[in-house]
Amino acid sequence: MDARVALAPARPAAYGVEVLASTGRGVTVKEQPTMADFGRTRVPAPRRTAGTTTEFVLNGTPGRLVIAAAADRPGHVELYVGKHGSTLAGLTDALSTAITTGLHAGAPVSEFVAELRHTRYAPAGRTGDPEVPEATSLGDYLARRLARAGGDLRGRGV
Repeated sequence: MDARVALAPARPAAYGVEVLASTGRGVTVKEQPTMADFGRTRVPAPRRTAGTTTEFVLNGTPGRLVIAAAADRPGHVELYVGKHGSTLAGLTDALSTAITTGLHAGAPVSEFVAELRHTRYAPAGRTGDPEVPEATSLGDYLARRLARAGGDLRGRGV
């Protein structure tokens, strides 16, 4: 079997190599890299977890954040905002799923905190949460709560 390597310049360096294999019928098949190829392994979710549920109102928009901890770090995140079926509810559900998937894949909490902190979009303002009194967006509120749950507050001034 003939194998060639193609570089994908638009992807980050870790994902920059695709292995192309010829099947003998003139068809090229891309072999997808696995998490193990990048030095990561899936963190299995425990059957029981301890977690926190926080209800908040961000500038008049009510919401609920559930963070479940697996071992010593957050392992599951669910953010409920808006009415069921609304665009805001769908986007926050997609964000929750993406963060949970990343945490299960071994991504550090600090990566999500760094990317979501200080994002600015509506709704923004007072939260009614004494631990996080103000947020510049739902993403900023989520990042501050994740930082508290993950112990990333030391030295960050959050």
